[in-house]
Amino acid sequence: MTEQLTAPGVAAPAGFPHCSRCAYLASGPVSVCAACARALISATASASCPACAQRLRQDGRCPNELCRSPARRIGRIRALGYQEGALRRAIISHKYRGARSMSMVLGRLLLAFLDGNVAADPPDLIVANPGFAGPDGQRFGHAEAVLAAAAQADTAGRWPFDIGSPPAIVKVLPTLKSAETPAWSKRSIRYELRDALRIPEPDRTRGKYVLVYDDICTTGTQLDVVAGCLLDEGGAARVEAVVLARAPWRG
Repeated sequence: MTEQLTAPGVAAPAGFPHCSRCAYLASGPVSVCAACARALISATASASCPACAQRLRQDGRCPNELCRSPARRIGRIRALGYQEGALRRAIISHKYRGARSMSMVLGRLLLAFLDGNVAADPPDLIVANPGFAGPDGQRFGHAEAVLAAAAQADTAGRWPFDIGSPPAIVKVLPTLKSAETPAWSKRSIRYELRDALRIPEPDRTRGKYVLVYDDICTTGTQLDVVAGCLLDEGGAARVEAVVLARAPWRG
């Protein structure tokens, strides 16, 4: 890959996450973006939790109690990397600092990850962890924006991204924000979140293997609630998740 990027007449990537000026931002194979970012992203280790991609404790156990819960609804949670360094900065710029061009960057990274890690067991539908954009909610649907960007980059149409209107799962009310909050706080809002979720057209998810995309996973509580809604109200047969970043455990 390095030889390809530095061959005569081929422009070198701008370097992740300084992608707004990169020639590959809007076109070219997503493998170029993945290779560029790889050196600056702490990929989840092979020794991480097979259920949620969290770093294991020294005793080899996962610190995430969701993985041990008999009430768990979400299946495997895959992660592109850990929430640190360049990946953390890119996600924060996108969500909170108005860097909307990062939607395409993150979407291309998501697409490359799917191509390399999920192709052997493809889902029937890929949905965004729904956000509520409006008063007391998000500035914009950041997970939805990345999913739409991934769909745009998927010129071959290989992946069943949910970019229709209405989405397969929607959030109709704002809920307490869980970003940068401790684990106990994230768990405490699960019932509020479940009350805010709706499945507009259950026929779209019934009997399907649904993959839920989100930018960051800390405890997996939100993903677990979304999975429960898709399973119970949407009739999905199986729900797993893929995230850009696995946040370090903070208890």
